[in-house]
Amino acid sequence: MGIITSNFSLYYRAYRILSERGVKVYHGLPGDPIPPDVGVVLTSEREANHVSHPIKVIVKDDAPLEKYIEVAVALLDSKGHPEHIVIGIDPGEYPGFVVLSNGRILNAKNLKSPEDVGSEVKFFLKKYCPKTCVIKIGNLGSIYLYRVLKSLVGINAKVEIVNEYSTSFKLRKTSDILAAVRIAMRSGREVKVEDELSRMRIPEGVLRDIQRKSRIKSNGRVTISKDLALKVALGEMSIEDAIEATMKKSVRKDMYNRFVGR
Repeated sequence: MGIITSNFSLYYRAYRILSERGVKVYHGLPGDPIPPDVGVVLTSEREANHVSHPIKVIVKDDAPLEKYIEVAVALLDSKGHPEHIVIGIDPGEYPGFVVLSNGRILNAKNLKSPEDVGSEVKFFLKKYCPKTCVIKIGNLGSIYLYRVLKSLVGINAKVEIVNEYSTSFKLRKTSDILAAVRIAMRSGREVKVEDELSRMRIPEGVLRDIQRKSRIKSNGRVTISKDLALKVALGEMSIEDAIEATMKKSVRKDMYNRFVGR
């Protein structure tokens, strides 16, 4: 395990926890060469871009260090080309995404958007060529669950929706990656993606909340329509673009009214 940071406090706390677990630790600074036998590195959010390593666990300042240690230790044993893999997904704006085999984590990351889930799944199916694959998705993602499922259309793999409330702890209190790990380790309800999408409806409350945010972001100047709010909810456009489109429409309407009124 490598701890790559110039933050002495982070190094000391991480070293103490890892030493208690019997994990051998290498310490280096951002930019230093990392020995080839270091399988996983732990680093700070501020220094992550200066650390070159394929498997990084990035510690955020406002979160408990222990949960990142848990992920890093689990990643140490990640290796091989398994016959069966389980992909766990914690739906959200930046989904937690993990790939497991026999309880071992092969990869763990946060994705940039729900729409990236499908391409990541395809990448790992091609990389590992498993005989079987199960994709397990948490059920607390609301609109994000819909967007994740939409990205999986056409992918040949078993898909399960996991009830996150069925655990004795609340997954949402952990990091997105740890939540994805725990989702991957639980049994879920098997679904056909297209059928599940056809049954799902976007809650009115979600659209109203997006409209409310549009008023806040525009300093009260506009409220976007429900049609635009739906496009924002589905990830088809940003709320900023929706606000801009609404403002342009308002300007055109005002100009038309002035012209007609002359």
